[in-house]
Amino acid sequence: MSVRQDWYHWRLVATALSFTFFGLGGLILGYVIFPLIALFSVDPQARTRRCRLLVHYSFRLFIGIMASMGVLTWSVHGRAVLGKPGTLVVANHPSLIDIVFLVSMIPNACCIVKSELYRNFFTRGPVSWAGYIANDSPEQLIEDCAREMAQGATLVVFPEGTRSVDGQPLRFKRGAAYVWLRTRSELVLASIVVSPPTLAKNDKWYQVPTRRPCFSLDVCRADEAGVDRIGDEGQIDARSLNRLWQAYFEQEITI
Repeated sequence: MSVRQDWYHWRLVATALSFTFFGLGGLILGYVIFPLIALFSVDPQARTRRCRLLVHYSFRLFIGIMASMGVLTWSVHGRAVLGKPGTLVVANHPSLIDIVFLVSMIPNACCIVKSELYRNFFTRGPVSWAGYIANDSPEQLIEDCAREMAQGATLVVFPEGTRSVDGQPLRFKRGAAYVWLRTRSELVLASIVVSPPTLAKNDKWYQVPTRRPCFSLDVCRADEAGVDRIGDEGQIDARSLNRLWQAYFEQEITI
């Protein structure tokens, strides 16, 4: 049995406080602040950008709170390549708060979210005002992603579609590949490693690891990673592209 250490009981309390702040913040943003922003935003696109910017700063604050209370540590390499308008960011998904880290570094981030979030009392306000894309219609999803990127958003996608299971191979779905084939946008790869694992699939929030987890993000452009070589005359199908991405992330997270 692992020995609990690194202020285990304090981290348990601090984790509870952090997620309480997160839930309350979502309610305040979704039902108070975002409607006020809408009152002073005639242009729908400007309104969406302002709401996304506020989500960006809120997530930065949330990460700062968790780090300052000793819940976690984190590091990022290659942050400068994030946030360029019209970019597709593809990432692996080991933890519940991966999207929080990424959006905290991208002022105009658009995300693909589960349609259930639009029906959840705590989350429907923020995701709807920020214009995040529901995953309930695959065909419409691709067109919505292309439209958002054409309007200057940075699209963040987890090809796994759900959190990965520690120790098991990654299983990418082809949605992100279809989006890239539709847009041929600049591609950024964000590999995320969490050690020790926490907030993974099937984990409860209160299952705090025995020592403080570190979130390590390594971000680079696809051409820097050698993942831009897609064959003669730029021809590739979604299956092959998906396989290429999956192999890259498998290598990155096992180094």
